[in-house]
Order: sequence, then structure tokens, then C-alpha cells
Amino acid sequence: MMKKYKVVYDKSSCIGAGACEFAFPEGWYYDKETSIATLKDPATEKTDAQEILIIDESTFEKHLEAAQVCPVAIIEIFDLETGKRVYP
Repeated sequence: MMKKYKVVYDKSSCIGAGACEFAFPEGWYYDKETSIATLKDPATEKTDAQEILIIDESTFEKHLEAAQVCPVAIIEIFDLETGKRVYP
């Protein structure tokens, strides 16, 4: 069974650097009109303030890379089973 993770993106704090899209263009999209990024996956749960996506090991490393390059550190990743924060 594949390990699952929860990506929590605080889009209300996005400064529009676009680093997440540069790191993982298949998973992130930087919207030049709104100057913020968004998760591409249609399964993403979206509110005005944040986006939440459940992922598995197949995309974990790429989402981790996107989180690590974010200059304002607003992408968190949690182990879905334990609830513990994996990043940051």
C-alpha cells in the first residue's frame, strides 16, 4: 500500500514568486493574472485561504521540492497516517 500525504498550501500568503511551478510544473500553476499559484490536481480542496491535496509516494518528492523552493515557506506536507508534519 502506498503511503499517503496531505499537502497544505496557504495561498492567502503567496507572494507570486512562481518557484513551485518552476520546480514541479505538472503539479503547480502560477497564474499571472492573480499573481498566485494553484495546485493543478482536480482533487484539490480549495477555499479562499488555502488548498489541500492528498497525494501518494508517486508525487511526494516533486511536491516536497516545490515546498522547499517556496521563498515564503507556505507549503506544508503531512503524513496522512500519523498526522505528523513532514515538511517544513
